Amino acid sequence: MKNGYWRALALTVIGLTDTASAAAPNYGGAAVLVIGQDPTNFNPALSTGLVDRTIGCVTSSSLLQVTPDYQLKPLLAKSWAVSPDGLTYTFELNKAEWHDGKPFTSEDVKFSLLEINAKYSSSFIAAGRTIEAVETPAPDKVVVKLKQTFGPFFLSLTCSGGGTISPAHIYRGTNPLQNPSSITAPVGTGAFKFAEWVRSDHIRLVKNDKFFIPGRPYLDEIIAKVIPQTAARMQALKAGEVDIVQYLPPNDQTQVRASANLKIERNPTAPGMTYAFLNNERKPLDDKRVRQALFMAVDREYLLKNAFFGLGEAARAPFTTDIPWAVNKDIDLNKLFPFDVARANALLDEAGVKRGADGKRFALKIAIFATTYPEFQQVAAALKSMWAAVGIDLSTESLEDATMLKKVYADRDFDVTLNSYSSFGDPALGISRVYVSSMVGRPLGNPTGYKNAEIDKLFDEGEKGTTNAERVPAYSKIQAMMAQELPSLPLRQYTNIDGASKRLNGLWGDIQGSSTWIDAWLEK
Repeated sequence: MKNGYWRALALTVIGLTDTASAAAPNYGGAAVLVIGQDPTNFNPALSTGLVDRTIGCVTSSSLLQVTPDYQLKPLLAKSWAVSPDGLTYTFELNKAEWHDGKPFTSEDVKFSLLEINAKYSSSFIAAGRTIEAVETPAPDKVVVKLKQTFGPFFLSLTCSGGGTISPAHIYRGTNPLQNPSSITAPVGTGAFKFAEWVRSDHIRLVKNDKFFIPGRPYLDEIIAKVIPQTAARMQALKAGEVDIVQYLPPNDQTQVRASANLKIERNPTAPGMTYAFLNNERKPLDDKRVRQALFMAVDREYLLKNAFFGLGEAARAPFTTDIPWAVNKDIDLNKLFPFDVARANALLDEAGVKRGADGKRFALKIAIFATTYPEFQQVAAALKSMWAAVGIDLSTESLEDATMLKKVYADRDFDVTLNSYSSFGDPALGISRVYVSSMVGRPLGNPTGYKNAEIDKLFDEGEKGTTNAERVPAYSKIQAMMAQELPSLPLRQYTNIDGASKRLNGLWGDIQGSSTWIDAWLEK
């Protein structure tokens, strides 16, 4: 069931631990989770947004799941085999039904992979480029043939990898982005079905009694409560009104640890990075000397301690070092670009952006999410102070998620923006989108506008290896180049933290980016 790449990967990735109770799971009950706003899309193949996948990975299913220690688990695929050359993947499928009662078949897999995932998913697009054909020899059998080997293909077939399977009978002949199943009433094969949406208040999901895994799910309902304000989320958690706040802001974690009824859980997402994205198509940010100077003017350790509350570590490489096999150990951003205001000023002078009579060189505006990442307010305030020391006048614009995504990724009408990206466990899935030219203009892709044909080629090479060793040379070259070009500024690498009621168990056993809730249960 595992090719050589997968065996190597399982040995090198940091494992996560589900601290669920050892007691036997209970059936019944309704769990309440928090979302910051209404979803913009329910199909996780079409969006990598946090809220979208929080719901979408529950109502939809992918072929596979991956455990926190990076072992494969069956989902819609009950078994699989890979040809010796790594080009043919054969999947035997579980017997399942869509939430509308129609049977799930291999045609749904073929349609999804080719017509939705490969065309619309920012995290699946790399895998999609390698697919030669998808064959359906039987309703319960799918054969995927690749043009070339693709190391993280299994990871791509998970929810977080953009591999969610959509109903062909609902999506065929439509625009997936405008299909009702994407935007108003999702139809999937997940453990829970869409039941109700009271906009700006809550979404109610109910147990799928015909779910294809016997004995699952345990819960009767999941309520996703919309609470935009960070303080209100913590109040609700402490009062027992909600059972979990996922991706807990750093400043709230102390409160959770101090509560006898609450617990901290490490969210089983792949390691990620917080970036300051610079619009490389705007002057003077198109000059790498200016970007380097801005990076040297940032005290990343101060940001980590005071804006990120010490959670994670200051970024020291273009790739997160929590995927150790892929890291170029010769690259250390702290040595290349240490916090040095004098050097930053000198480099800006060299780049020809001189100070005016008022002492300022130029102005920038930083766009940040108003609610999703409350710590970004502190980061933006710190950057304003730090960059003022080198003559940069930075102002802040706080925007709601939908407005922010359009402004940054579609319109690309920004100077600087902050965002945190998951690596999805592999450079080909979550890191390449930061740098490759094909991801410019795509939601949660590459907002910088940076385009480099050599980088694109190296990322293509890095995808092809079937062992980690074969992939390392390409990724090492990329990191060496990006450490000089700095189209985006890596600020912090991290893993996410959840705050939850001690009653809630079984939620942290699959690395989906957002849980499937298949095994979640509540103590009585």
